[in-house]
Amino acid sequence: MDHMDHSMHAHSGHEGHEGHDMDMHDDPCAHASHGHAMAFHAGVCQEILFSGWMTTNALELFGSAVAIFFAGVLYEGLKYFREALHARATASTGDSRVNITKSECGTNGPCSGTAIVKYTMLSSGHAIQTLLHFVQSFASYTLMLVFMTYNVWLCIALVLGLAVGYFFFGWRKNTVVDVNEHCQ
Repeated sequence: MDHMDHSMHAHSGHEGHEGHDMDMHDDPCAHASHGHAMAFHAGVCQEILFSGWMTTNALELFGSAVAIFFAGVLYEGLKYFREALHARATASTGDSRVNITKSECGTNGPCSGTAIVKYTMLSSGHAIQTLLHFVQSFASYTLMLVFMTYNVWLCIALVLGLAVGYFFFGWRKNTVVDVNEHCQ
């Protein structure tokens, strides 16, 4: 129906065309809601994640970019937090529901291998890790969708947020490659 309305405006003469042009000039972002950009662009009119989050000027886009930057920092913090909880469970032997095994342990000497935490399915540690895995997965795919707006400013804000988050949290990590990363 909307397609027919546009074609009728195009063929209905000079008056209808002027009225349509006036509507387009009143709303600078009217054209932005008609489709999703499939190439990088630097426009200020951007729908982000859902129809209620629409930027129409540079200040709104800047505010959204700041929010996305902090989301990237928090995402990296969440990844570190999950690893820190895992490391704490490895060091802790007080929880009988967590089985800690070490490879290459001698009977008389200290362990020289890496510690492996094996949670039982109903342990509190596994439940917490499962909840955090859900949050990390949701955040990961949400941030991916932000990047898929192809808005250069939002993409830069996201990547900078991830880099700053890694700067603050990554130096504390025990591993370089994150096997729990969802978007690699």
